[in-house]
Amino acid sequence: MADRIVDPATGVSIREMAGQSGSVSAGTDTFERVFLCKGSSDPLKCRDALINQRVAINLDFFANLNLDTLAWTLQAADDAWRFVAAYTFIPQPGEFRIAMDSSGGTVNVTEAFAQVRTDAPGELGVDYKTSINVDGQGNPRGVDKAIPALKMNVVARIATVWVQDQLAYAKTISNSTGYTNNAEYLGFAIGELLFLGATGEIFPDNPLLTFTFAASPNLIDHDIGSITVPFKAGHDYIWFSYKTEKDPATDLNTQIATAAYVARVYGSLDFSVLKIGELN
Repeated sequence: MADRIVDPATGVSIREMAGQSGSVSAGTDTFERVFLCKGSSDPLKCRDALINQRVAINLDFFANLNLDTLAWTLQAADDAWRFVAAYTFIPQPGEFRIAMDSSGGTVNVTEAFAQVRTDAPGELGVDYKTSINVDGQGNPRGVDKAIPALKMNVVARIATVWVQDQLAYAKTISNSTGYTNNAEYLGFAIGELLFLGATGEIFPDNPLLTFTFAASPNLIDHDIGSITVPFKAGHDYIWFSYKTEKDPATDLNTQIATAAYVARVYGSLDFSVLKIGELN
């Protein structure tokens, strides 16, 4: 905007100056605009004028980016202030961004989907069925297996209405940590998200917080060796019971899986209490 406007509430005049600048990189675009505010020696009064005229000057949203910071310096005159509005992808109230890490995780598994034995010449190996890495006492030691694992950092601007009681909201976050979702959330089915907590400062005016989740898919009719597991929620723990069985060919003892157990180790709750992406 090239024209000067005057904020009626403060009497401060506002003019956007030349000198816009910006940068573009992967997910971190920035943009800056410069405003000259005249009519008060108080920079906070000039700031209020900008905020009062935020719609007229498109202060909150520009170049497809959101307002991040508003900084000021005194010009030559004692009633003229230079304001720099910086814009980034930072979320506005009720908005959020997701940063992800899908490099995966590992888990020790003691049962294979299938296993093929090849005997050495003149030797007869033990039939361990689907037990993996069996030791001299017949106990399966298993192997560390790479599994799908998604870690998400959700950067969210929480609307002021939800943090009027800051301590109560902090307790809500704390009390929700270590739980899985009992309803679909952020596109994930029940049981697939585990809330690992949040970081940031809860101040009264639209605080910006980072929420961390771990995501793991639910499994349905999952075959492990000769056992079919009907259902395993993403963050349930699966383990096996074994019995000692003598291999008739070698007359040696080995441990054979007799049952799979799916243990629910996390409680569940409705993650809507976190108020991510909610304005009111």
